[in-house]
Amino acid sequence: MLNLNFTPFPTITTQRLMLRQLQDDDVHELFALRTDESVNRFLDRPLPESLNDVREFIAKVNQITHDNEGLYWVITRKNEDKLLGTIGLRNFEPEQYQAEIGYELHPDYQGQGFMHEAITHVLAYGFGQLGLQAIMADTDPGNLRSIQILGRHGFVKINGLENTYILSDK
Repeated sequence: MLNLNFTPFPTITTQRLMLRQLQDDDVHELFALRTDESVNRFLDRPLPESLNDVREFIAKVNQITHDNEGLYWVITRKNEDKLLGTIGLRNFEPEQYQAEIGYELHPDYQGQGFMHEAITHVLAYGFGQLGLQAIMADTDPGNLRSIQILGRHGFVKINGLENTYILSDK
């Protein structure tokens, strides 16, 4: 069974990026991301109506991390602290050694390889440090960019499940 402990928070540094914990100072940029129509087109979630909604979301996410139930990284460039997007591991199933990955990237930063780089390192963290044996992803069948990036990382569609993909370390 997995032994999850996210204290201290696992910051990840890549060639161009820093994946760090969500902070209260991210409220404006996170609001812009989570209210962007093109980002939310394929997501089934309520849009925040105010900065207070985003502040509550930040508190909820950080509590989930504190409780070792999920990880939510902010994606920034190494040399600046501006939020480009987010990526996370959640819905851990410790007995099955698996979790689900989710991600979003502001349209201004899409097509530049940032999400590919972030996913590569989050998968390495999940399979390496956490000892996961499988990582799942759910994506809307119309979200071709997400399906393509999952395929580039080796995810395969699970038979009988229209929106679910899996990557196994075996």
